[in-house]
Amino acid sequence: MSLSPQLARLLADNRATDRRGVTRSVVLADDAVATLPAELRAHFPTAAEALVVCDDHTLPAAGLAVEAALHDAGLAPRRLVLEPRPGDDHLVCEDGVITALCTLMATSAAVPVAVGAGTINDIVKYAAFQLGREYVAVPTAASMNGYTSTIAAVLSGGVKRTLPCDQPVAIVADTTVLQAAPPHLNRAGFGDLLSKPVSQGDWLLSHLVRDVPYATAPNEILEALFAELLTQAAAIGRADRHGLSVLMQAILVSGFSMAVAGSSAPASGGEHLVSHYWDMQQLDHAQPLLALHGTQVGVATRLSAMLFERLLALDPASIDPAALAARRPAPSALTALIARHRDLRPAVVAEIATQLQKKQRTGDALLAELTLVKERWPEIRARIAQVMLPLSAIETALADAGCLDRPSQIGCSPERAVHTLTVCRHMRDRYVALDLIDDLGLFEGWAAEVVAAAERPRTEIA
Repeated sequence: MSLSPQLARLLADNRATDRRGVTRSVVLADDAVATLPAELRAHFPTAAEALVVCDDHTLPAAGLAVEAALHDAGLAPRRLVLEPRPGDDHLVCEDGVITALCTLMATSAAVPVAVGAGTINDIVKYAAFQLGREYVAVPTAASMNGYTSTIAAVLSGGVKRTLPCDQPVAIVADTTVLQAAPPHLNRAGFGDLLSKPVSQGDWLLSHLVRDVPYATAPNEILEALFAELLTQAAAIGRADRHGLSVLMQAILVSGFSMAVAGSSAPASGGEHLVSHYWDMQQLDHAQPLLALHGTQVGVATRLSAMLFERLLALDPASIDPAALAARRPAPSALTALIARHRDLRPAVVAEIATQLQKKQRTGDALLAELTLVKERWPEIRARIAQVMLPLSAIETALADAGCLDRPSQIGCSPERAVHTLTVCRHMRDRYVALDLIDDLGLFEGWAAEVVAAAERPRTEIA
């Protein structure tokens, strides 16, 4: 199966450099697993052994086929099946499992092969990075866009963080494996990618308000594939092979867009903070996650798009910078805001407080910022509108792909959804639209109204 021009060009650029830690090849085809031995020999010519890292779900999905292909080619496979921590019902990418894998990998020259999706890939990716090693990824679903990103989502010290790392040197994606994956996994990948317009809006907003570095190139490399992705929504929902191929390539290019930007900003904004906050709450109480990351992001993307729609319609004459600055606590009193994280452990709340302190402006600094926003709002609004996708298009895409699109469908009550929208911005020092909405004092009405609107049947919304 031929790769898209965008993906082929990105891979060619990587092969033209002598840098380590970049993806140099992607195989996306039926029976791609059969090509794995050749990929290992091309990138690790002296390797005699491979460490196949999987869990009890991905072992039957692709791990056994991977082991058979390696064995037949004379590359001795060693199997490592990762298990959840005691008391957990699912594997988590967290400090403990990464440290344990690093210890094991440090004693062996075996090539790490991550057989799985988000969690497995991030665990192996970060462990390999810690040891200065390269690894190969074998996706078992097109469920998230982190395969080619240069970050890993790690639960560290109880807080969900995105930590820098390297790309896999090669990715072997078997379309028969992707097609056999449970439908909700690939739909989660679609939900994750659908966040692109709102995360792009957040990134551009941070540039226009706080002069955060911004570039158009990361958006441009995904633009054509993203447009095609929207046309394939229904095909992806029914696990059509061509639709899944488009999804997988868009996922890989999305990961590249983050690598090009040097951050997750092109593909992760306030909607991801909503998802991460839900995860933190669940994990802090040893409860199962509400849903897959991409599923949660799809739900949160719709909520974020609703908030953006209201924000872009805002009349700047309604902004009173002096009054708004006066209502914001002084830096020494910011910790009072942390009381709103009532269901998290003190250690986690302390880290959230640290993140919030880094970005929250108060007093004269906030007054100056909101004055700038008021004066430049027509320009800011016009530029952000150019990168956004209409809310109706996001809702249609989620529906066509069969994705969940409201908090109640993942077991999140309206009250909890409202609370998450109003506090999740505290957990990361990156400035997003949620920060501006809060500084403008608009969450008091908007959060509840948006959640209520999201819960109404689509026929009522239309």
